[in-house]
Amino acid sequence: MRRLTTAMMVGAVATLLAASTARAQGYVYFAGGANIPVGTFKDGNKTGWIASAGVGANVGNKGLWVEAEGWYGSNKFKLGSVYDEPGKTTILSGLGVVGYDLTHDKSWTPYIAAGLGFLHAKAELDAGGSASSTKFAYTGAGGLSFKAGSSAHVFVEVRYLAGTSTGYAKMIPITAGVSIAFGKKKM
Repeated sequence: MRRLTTAMMVGAVATLLAASTARAQGYVYFAGGANIPVGTFKDGNKTGWIASAGVGANVGNKGLWVEAEGWYGSNKFKLGSVYDEPGKTTILSGLGVVGYDLTHDKSWTPYIAAGLGFLHAKAELDAGGSASSTKFAYTGAGGLSFKAGSSAHVFVEVRYLAGTSTGYAKMIPITAGVSIAFGKKKM
């Protein structure tokens, strides 16, 4: 699994570098918000928090973009159903994402995105003891971005993020953030 994850992340970074070099335009972003568990993950976990950061590049002039992004968050246990002791599940994910702006170069832009990578979940009891695993992951997102100056955008996004194993961590992160362009051409 680690070889697959490493190969995917190297591929995502190579794609970003190639796109960034060709256009000399890229961006960084930072986001945070709520992490809502779904499926069997919600049986044992409460709504928690999640943060994300990444680097991306626009590809061409038609609204296509690529990103390499990381996610980190935490959900406290629901007591009584799956867990009998207090604790939390910590989420760590790395993804390569491709996105598309549905309307480009407007003051506001709706967008969609999809990606692949890994998702690591670690369940930890407050009294000690833990269990963790890493799985192949996939994501799909939709959001709305607003211009906030010549090289910045603010955005809100709803995403589905899940590991591929039955019963594994599946969640809906709802985030808000900012992206800041760098390079010759502004976003």
